Amino acid sequence: MKYKIDEMTYVEVKEAMAKGIDTVVLPVGAIEQHGPHGVFGVDSFCALEAGDRVAKKLGALLAPLMPYGCSGGHMAFPGTITVSGEALEKFTKDVCKSLIHHGFKKIVIVNGNEPNYYPIMTVIRELRDETGTAIVLSNWYAALQEVWKELPGIKGTEKEKWPWPYFMAHGGLLEIAATMAHDDKIVRLDLAVTYPSDRREAVASPVVTLPAKITETTKLGSYGDPRSASKELGEKWLDVAADRIASRVKQIWKTLETPPQ
Repeated sequence: MKYKIDEMTYVEVKEAMAKGIDTVVLPVGAIEQHGPHGVFGVDSFCALEAGDRVAKKLGALLAPLMPYGCSGGHMAFPGTITVSGEALEKFTKDVCKSLIHHGFKKIVIVNGNEPNYYPIMTVIRELRDETGTAIVLSNWYAALQEVWKELPGIKGTEKEKWPWPYFMAHGGLLEIAATMAHDDKIVRLDLAVTYPSDRREAVASPVVTLPAKITETTKLGSYGDPRSASKELGEKWLDVAADRIASRVKQIWKTLETPPQ
């Protein structure tokens, strides 16, 4: 059965809902540079690939990708397109309200660009209060943070010694591999560069965070080491992330079925 809304007719959407499908997955990305080797659509392609897998695992419909995000920290690099947090809030809210209007009861937002998280969280809190709709938000890459050292391509290699920010780096191994799962012909591994993550770690931590411009954390536009990225690894890592997201989403739905005793 079709599940991508932009490839369906309204008749097919109605039929899907009549069969009990009440959940939509909404991928949100960004258009921003990712170093000499990473294309501008990295965040969007990663969110789309993760969102597609989550939709299949949940038996949900997949909304079209929202490709623009909060990318102001990358405007030093030509080609980057950014929107304000206020604009992203309004756009996301209108998209979600449209889905709610048509009768969808649950929305899963799969985000690929960290700065998007904060305005989107504001939106889902407001819509939860206003409509009662169960809307959840996941930064897809965060689903791997607890388990990444056990992943194929990491476990048993020197990469186990990396800090998390070096693996989940801007234009680093995880993002580039996941982008290659989308299309391995668009990245430029021949231009791949490496850069330490220490400046990034210095300005962003669980204790205190500075919304730094990328030019303040790396001179190359990226950090980490993407040189061993591959389509095969990207697909495996996306599958693990989607499994973990879908599992947690199901746990949330189950928890909401009964009030606390």
